[in-house]
This record gives sequence, C-alpha cells and structure tokens, in this order.
Amino acid sequence: MFRSIKPWLFAAVAGALALIQGCAVLPPPGERAPSAAIPASSESELGGVAAQSAPAAGQSAFRPLPFATWAMDARLTLVRRAQKTLDIQYYLLQNDVTGHTLLRAVRDAAVRGVRVRLLVDDLYTAESDRMLLAFAAYPNVEVRLFNPFPSGRAFAFTRWTFALADFARVNHRMHNKMLIADGAFAIAGGRNIADEYFFSSKGGNFVDFDLLILGAAVPQMATIFDAYWNSPRIYPLHALETSREPPQALRDAFEQLTADALTAYPTPAADKADLLGFPPFSADIAHPPLKMMTGHIEVFADDPEKVTGRAEKGGDATTVTARAGHAMSQAKTEVVVGSPYFIPGQLGMDGMRTARANGVRIDVMTNSLASNDEPFASAAYGRYRVPMLQMGVNVYETDSSQLKNDSIIGGALGASIGRSHSKLIIIDRRVTFVGSMNMDFRSSRVNTELGMLVDSPELAEAVLSLAARVRGGSYRLRLDGSGKHLQWIAKVNGQEVVYDDDPGVDFGTRMQLLLLFPFISESLL
Repeated sequence: MFRSIKPWLFAAVAGALALIQGCAVLPPPGERAPSAAIPASSESELGGVAAQSAPAAGQSAFRPLPFATWAMDARLTLVRRAQKTLDIQYYLLQNDVTGHTLLRAVRDAAVRGVRVRLLVDDLYTAESDRMLLAFAAYPNVEVRLFNPFPSGRAFAFTRWTFALADFARVNHRMHNKMLIADGAFAIAGGRNIADEYFFSSKGGNFVDFDLLILGAAVPQMATIFDAYWNSPRIYPLHALETSREPPQALRDAFEQLTADALTAYPTPAADKADLLGFPPFSADIAHPPLKMMTGHIEVFADDPEKVTGRAEKGGDATTVTARAGHAMSQAKTEVVVGSPYFIPGQLGMDGMRTARANGVRIDVMTNSLASNDEPFASAAYGRYRVPMLQMGVNVYETDSSQLKNDSIIGGALGASIGRSHSKLIIIDRRVTFVGSMNMDFRSSRVNTELGMLVDSPELAEAVLSLAARVRGGSYRLRLDGSGKHLQWIAKVNGQEVVYDDDPGVDFGTRMQLLLLFPFISESLL
C-alpha cells in the first residue's frame, strides 16, 4: 500500500501550487464529547459465549486467523451478533467490496441499536469520505478521523497540495488495526479492510495474520481504543465533511453504494476447517466453549501524541517497536521475524550482531523486490542483506509465484501477485509478537502502532508451522564463493535454481529505483 514515498511525490508535484495557496489549517473540531468503552456482560450473546470459553483469571484465549476466508468470517460473525457496542479502528477502510461488506454489517448492527464508534486514519479517505459520510447518517453511528488533512479533501493530490506546509504533521499516520465487539471479543493484527487483504483483488493480494481474542486482553484493547477516540488528534467526521443532502438521502446512497456486498463473502461451510484445524467462527460460536488457545497477552500501543514527532530521533522506549525490540533482546535460542518491510537500521543490526554473538539463531522472512508493493522500502532493505548473511542471519524472501499456492496459504490468488503483509516475531518458540508494526523506520518513529506479546508455546508452534510453509515457497539467500555477492536459491519442480540478481523484477521497477531511490532518505521508509 501507499505508505511513505508517495506523499513526497505528491509534495514535489504540488509545491508550486502550495506556494500560491498558502497554508491551510484545520477548522475547530466542534463538539467532541468523550466516551468510554462498554465492558462485557454475560447478558449479551457474545459476553455469554466469552464467559463460557474464558481461561483462568488474567489469561486470554485466542485463535489465529492466518487465512482470509476465516478472518473475514470472524469479523462478520462478531458484527452480526453484537448487541451493545462495536469499537472499530483501522488505518485503511477502503471503498471497495470488502469495505462495503464490513460497513454494511456494521450498519445493520447500528440499526438494531448497537453503539458504533468507527475510527479511521485520514490518509486514504479521499476515496471513502462519501461512503463514511453516508454511513454516519445512520443512528447510533459516530465516525472520527485521525490527524486529518485540513482542506482539498476531495482528492489525494489537493490534500497534499494544501497540506504541504504542514507536512511534518500529516506525515504521521495511525497504523493501528482492531475491532472490539460487546467488550467481549476482539480481532487485532496486520489486516486492513480492503480487497487485497482478503484475497479479493485482481492485481495483488496479501497473506496476513490476525488473532481472535477473548479474556483479559480485551479490556486492555478497549482502554487503548478509548485513548485514541478521546485524543485531541481525532476529529469528528462532520467537522470536516458535510452534506446538503438530508439523512435519508445519505442512507439511500449508502444502500446503493454497498449493494455489491450482498453476494460477497458467503459464510464458509461449517465443517470446513482451516490448515490449523479451526472451524469457521460462525459455526463454532453456536457450540461453546470455543476451540481456542490460551496464554498471557500483553497489549500495548503508541501514544497518539507520537504525531508530534517525539520519536523521530529514535530512543523512545515507550514505542511499540522499542518494546518488541526489548522482547527480542531477551531471546536465548531463536528469533524468527516476519515483516513485509524490513529495514533494521543501525540499531537493529547491532541487536542482531549481539544476539548472534550469544548463539541465538535468527531467521528473517520478508518480501522480495518483485513481490514488494513498496520497491523503495525493498531497496533500502537490500543494503542490509550482505551484512546480515555475513553475521550468520538466515534470510528468506517471498517468491510471489509460489506464494499463490493453496497448500501454502490456504486459499487461491488466481493470477494476482502474492505478497506477505504479516507482522510476526517468534521468540524462543514461546513468545509471539502480533500486531500492526513493520520492522522499518515509519513504524518505529513516525506512525502509531498496536502490538501484542503472546506467551503461548502452542501459538508459537502454530505460527512456526505456517512460517515453514511460506519459507518452502520462498527464496533462500546466500553469499557466493567470494562472500560478497548475493545469490537467491529457489526450488522449481523439485530442482534447485540459483539466481545472481533479484529474481522476477520488471524493467519499470529497476528504472524507478535507478532514477529515484538515490534521492530518498531511509528515514522516510
């Protein structure tokens, strides 16, 4: 997705216009009444199921959602069964079939009396403002935007044009992703709400990972949601977007816009288990107690005030990245890292060097240049490959052609490009980091993130089994005989094939990197 460089490209093209227009400022936010999460109650259906499935006090129960069909089914099941409240926070909620499907189900919940609080980052809402405005016309719905653009809101180009003088602020985005239903269940992880995160895009699709959670972690997540919802960095949608149409006309427009959701995402067959043996949540919820893993989850998130730039120089121990890094530094035997965008920087390299000196095995799994939707981030990562291999780190890069294999990902991608978007760290086959954080400078210093450290050998082994599947369809990197040059090793029809240059990269991408990458600071990626 559009993450870091495109803002600069917009800024470069829009510079002259910005000089003419001057600096736009945000309007007064208007009424922004604080509100708080509604705790779980056993009187609600979801609260009752959670109570019947609850682990020991202080523990959480959870289920991995690595496959798109089951991940969407879990979200829709929670929304359709909610009776009290839905708190939803996403970096991207796209105006496409997937976004329509989720929002239409949430709309139905609001109509039956469920309180809906929807919080969306403002980066992509030029394409979805109309949808959100129509959605907000329903009763019991409130929509808020994080760190919004002040004007020119109809198009991404004009947004960046009028915000150029305020780039230091609008460059900071809310990358968090979570959904909480009736204070009883939550889903959090790496997935945004868009077609490409649920295997519905014809161009490129992401393999991703979430957790379905109940127990002690859910109130922690609700507290984090409230901190964002009530933050001064949040603006009500109606303070930025208005319509002359009456509410009923907006509701009619929403109904028409989202009609494509009626046949999208059918409920999976009740007897169809995923590759980890879990049935669809829509089927399992009818027969509590649920099939879940158990363990301790520590939930944490960046402060919304990270938008002030306080973490931009590094060294902020409160960030999600710093807390994940500290957990990795405690490893005794093994660290497995999966990140779609992996730019370790000097701090990360120093940490890996220390771990290797202490005998810790390190596996890094990331996208190849051909499978990466952000080639500049991939090029920045490329600077670290030889040094990592020289210190004994095992490096794997996804092969997009192999990542479409059903036996690897539990679904079909057709002719689209297969990419990894999972953000996972497994430490000593016991502790698993799950969240929204990439291993790059934007996650550590610019964007806000959500993270969870899950102490569960069962979850760690399940994630490692999935990682082994993906690794089997990936390139293994090594150094040639000189110890200075990279080689990519792939298995093709059971035979080992060696590449001496980034495999599968098209001419356009190579020219883009040649002409533009030298001018891009790594700190922006």
